[in-house]
Amino acid sequence: MAAAFQTKKYEKFLHIIRSLVPLFSIFMLQSYLLSIDSYAQWLTECNLQVLLWFYFLLMLNERGQVYILILVATIFFIDFNFNSGHHDITSLNLVIALIGLLVVAGSAYVIQKFSKVIIENKILFVIAMVVFAAAWGLLILPSQELDLLFFIALICKLIVYMTCIHMVNSVGRIQYEALIERINTDFLTQLSSRTAFEKSFDQSFKAAQNKTIQLAFIILDIDNFKLVNDTYGHLIGDAVLKEVAHAISENITHYKGAELFRIGGEEFGIILANTDYNEAQKMSLNILNAVNKLSVNTEKGTFGVTISIGVAEWLDKDKTKEIFYNRAESYLYFAKNNGKNAVTVDGVIVNR
Repeated sequence: MAAAFQTKKYEKFLHIIRSLVPLFSIFMLQSYLLSIDSYAQWLTECNLQVLLWFYFLLMLNERGQVYILILVATIFFIDFNFNSGHHDITSLNLVIALIGLLVVAGSAYVIQKFSKVIIENKILFVIAMVVFAAAWGLLILPSQELDLLFFIALICKLIVYMTCIHMVNSVGRIQYEALIERINTDFLTQLSSRTAFEKSFDQSFKAAQNKTIQLAFIILDIDNFKLVNDTYGHLIGDAVLKEVAHAISENITHYKGAELFRIGGEEFGIILANTDYNEAQKMSLNILNAVNKLSVNTEKGTFGVTISIGVAEWLDKDKTKEIFYNRAESYLYFAKNNGKNAVTVDGVIVNR
C-alpha cells in the first residue's frame, strides 16, 4: 500500500507535462503557419490553434493549461497592440482586445472547471466553443484590421471543426468510461477496486486535514484465508470472498458516506466520512457478527469464516495519508496477533 502511495509524489510533475502538451502542439503548428505566405490563409489556419487548446482544456482537464493559456494570451495581447511593427492601434481597438483577453481567461477557467458537464451537453458545448473562439478573435483581430464577415466566417469554420471532433470523441468517450468503470470495479466481488480506493482515500484524507469532514477508516482481513485456499481450493476461496463482501455491504448500507473497497487479496477497506470512533466501532462489530454467521458448505465439509478488523479515526498527528493508513493497519495486525476474530479500536480489542 505504501508503495502505491509513493507514486503520488510524481503527480505534480505529470500534471505539468500534461499542461504543457497544448503549448508544444501550438508551437509545432506555429512553425507551419509561419511558412504560409497568404495572410488570409494564415488567419484561417489559426483556427487550428484555437481548436487545439479548446480540445485540450476539455479532454486533459488540467488547471495548469489555464495558467499557460492566459500567459500566452497576454503575450499575444501585448505583442499585437504595443509592438511598434504593427498597425496603429486606436483606443477602441485596445479596449476590444482587452475585453478579448479577459474573456479568454474567464472562458478557459470555466471550460476546464466544468469540462465534464460541457462535454455531455451539446448546447453548452457549442456555447463554450463560440465564446472561446470569439474571445480569441476579439483579442487578436482588432489589431489586424480584419473584415467582420471574414471574422464570422472563421468562427463558423471553427464550429464545423469542433462539431466533427465532438462527434468522433463521443464514441471514444463511451468506450473510455466503460474502461474506467472496469478499472474502478473489482471483477470478483464487484466492489470498488484498489485503484478507486487510492483516489477516494487521498481525497478523504485531504478533506479531513482541511477539517471539512470527520474521517474514520476500517480495514478488514479474512482470517486464515491461505489455509482456505490450500484446503478447499481457490474456487471456494473466491466464494468466501464474495460472501464476506456481501456481508460487509449489507451492514454498511445505513451509514451515509461509507465507501467499501477490496484493497487486497482478502483485505477490505471502508472509508467513513463524518463518522467518529463510536459509530465506526458499532459498524465493525456488526460486520464481525455478520461474518461469524456465515457457513460455507463444500465436499470436504462445512466451515465458518472469521475476520480481523482495525479501526482508526483521523487525528492531527496523522500528517500524511500513509501514517493514517499504517496506523489502522497496525490495529488490524494487533487483532491478528491476539487471537483473530477481533475488532481493534485505537489499539484496544473491543469485542472481548
